[in-house]
Amino acid sequence: MAVGIIAEYNPFHSGHAHQIAAVKKFCGAEIVAVMSGSFTQRGSPTILDKWTRARLAISGGVDLVLELPFIAAVRSAQDFARGGVRLLERLGVVDTLAFGSELADLSTLKRAAAAFDEKFFAAELRRLMSAGTSYAAAVTKILAQVTQLDEKILRQPNTILAVEYLRALPKNFSPLVIERVGAAHDDNTLRGEISSASAIRSALRLSSPPWEKISSCVDAETLSALRGEVAAGLVDEKFLFRPLIAKLLTSRVDELKKIFGMTEGLEHRLLNAASAKNFSELVETLTARRYTASRIRRLLLHVLLDVTAAQVAELEASTCVRVLAFNRRGQSLLKKIPAPVVTKLTHHLNRRDLYERRRPLEPYQRILLLDVAATNLHNLLFDTPRPLHEDFSTPPQVIA
Repeated sequence: MAVGIIAEYNPFHSGHAHQIAAVKKFCGAEIVAVMSGSFTQRGSPTILDKWTRARLAISGGVDLVLELPFIAAVRSAQDFARGGVRLLERLGVVDTLAFGSELADLSTLKRAAAAFDEKFFAAELRRLMSAGTSYAAAVTKILAQVTQLDEKILRQPNTILAVEYLRALPKNFSPLVIERVGAAHDDNTLRGEISSASAIRSALRLSSPPWEKISSCVDAETLSALRGEVAAGLVDEKFLFRPLIAKLLTSRVDELKKIFGMTEGLEHRLLNAASAKNFSELVETLTARRYTASRIRRLLLHVLLDVTAAQVAELEASTCVRVLAFNRRGQSLLKKIPAPVVTKLTHHLNRRDLYERRRPLEPYQRILLLDVAATNLHNLLFDTPRPLHEDFSTPPQVIA
């Protein structure tokens, strides 16, 4: 059986390579990565397109890369973890989940995960949130009491995800925790061989990227891809602003209330914030103690793509096995996965399905439609927009 990893590879760097090497040392099995597509869990556009990131992951030691659908990828840490685990479980060829964490003590992580099911947890969570504390901050406070750990440790992004992975993990799966080494997840400074993806992305946006420093923390193939992307012009979320304002100016309050994540009167805050001058100001205006910037970014994407709460409720229990890249070992795994496995999109959808509801679609096809829309939106976020409908024309990346 294979080992599963849930990742974003935005971009693939030496920290990811370290994790893959550790997995191979412990298990020696094939590695299946479930990777977010065109947008990250925090609601930002990815620095490289999903096929390039998948190809680089294969070159870095992964055997099969599948797309984590937008409907699961651009969600809270809890739902991101559940969506990734659900997809891995659906494959029938994975029995271990490997994940990195700043806190590598598995027993402590399990104790934190188990706390969510304790009777006191829900009551304490309600009390803290009613006082204006965000969900994430409230959970951190409670888990700090349970584990006797400093809140700073429990606020680390990979530790948060590690706890959520353990909560989502089925009984027939084994967890494999790999200690995160090098720079912190959100460290925006390049720090030698193992720097954070955030630091690499920040460096790429400088007027003169420090290529020598970047080359020390990514492999040669990733470096080449990043150089090409910088030369062509990087993706920029600022281009979300005008379509968002146009959407808000043509939407009614009752329509906005249906959008997934639009709770507690956020639709009114959103309409009031439509006078912002740019995307950054819009996010900053909406961010509050209870609403993190990541939650706001996700919400704005859901507004643009018209993702409703009803749609999410209907589709989130379904899965879609969309292949982005594989090697020979990955190809052998694909033969063991129950259908439908999506390698060529035109065998499952066509462009008319984007605009017409002329035939009933299976849940996995409707999930695919949203992924196509997300990729199209991503391709508009450049100085010169990139071609649309690439999902229909781009095959999985096959690495010998």
